[in-house]
Amino acid sequence: MPARTIDVVIPTRDTRDVTLRCLRALRDTGSEITVRLILVDNGSQDGTVDDVAALFPDVLVCQNAGNTGFAEAVNQGMRAGVGDYVLILNSDSIARPGAVARLAEFLSQRPDFAVAAGRLVHEGTDRPQVGFAMRAFPTLAGQLALMTGFERYWPGNPVSRRQALRDFNYDRTQEVDAQPAGACLMCRRSDLEAVGGFDEGFFYWFEDVDLVRRIRDRGRVGYVHDAIFEHLGGTTFSQWSRPEVIVARYQGSLRYFHKHHPRREVLALRVVIAALAALRALPLALVDRPRARAYAQVLRLALERP
Repeated sequence: MPARTIDVVIPTRDTRDVTLRCLRALRDTGSEITVRLILVDNGSQDGTVDDVAALFPDVLVCQNAGNTGFAEAVNQGMRAGVGDYVLILNSDSIARPGAVARLAEFLSQRPDFAVAAGRLVHEGTDRPQVGFAMRAFPTLAGQLALMTGFERYWPGNPVSRRQALRDFNYDRTQEVDAQPAGACLMCRRSDLEAVGGFDEGFFYWFEDVDLVRRIRDRGRVGYVHDAIFEHLGGTTFSQWSRPEVIVARYQGSLRYFHKHHPRREVLALRVVIAALAALRALPLALVDRPRARAYAQVLRLALERP
């Protein structure tokens, strides 16, 4: 493989311990590639920045005063680098030896591909994270099944099964017409810059789906089964309050559909979200006012002019 340079962009917020694990794992990347680690800290209060500076002085740290969101943080890190490839990596994704080099090798050998995604497995295992690591692009039916709770109570229903790609073969490197999780995505810098990086109108949720959807116009999307990353999952969102999660999820869904789906589907989604938000806000007003206010905010988002 010809020599390549890679910028690994790692957004983080109050995930010190897993961030340090992530950085330690990235020391073993292979001798034929040059890797620059770029950490974008979104206002951590747990000592992340100080510990990284002390233990990894070669890591470039971009420090923000507050939480700018995932999309803006990745774009900030991307602009700070110059590598041929940009690996977008969650702070709780732990690269196994050779995984980063394998993604770079795939893109080097396949110039028609713009994106390469690794195999995300559960910690300490080789089991792929089915239903998370690879998903079909959102459909109206899939979103309705998720929002109404249909998927939760019947996870094997045909709509959700197709959405979660539960029959996907994780043991084969292949082209995908689907959305790999943004927890581990390697992109050619030229293609990432050509589409303007992430849409910073997304805060969290759906920003990675939107990026892959747009970057497909520049090249194909690949899944590399032997580039393995252990994904711990939920380390950032576990710190969020339930109201914050509610607003971010619905906000991301609405923005994505406004960008990529026909008006009739956008209207249908807005109607369903508005109805669900109203039905949930009313009883919650008596027992959980923060959640009730979150659903009231979702109701306003669904009703406002896009």
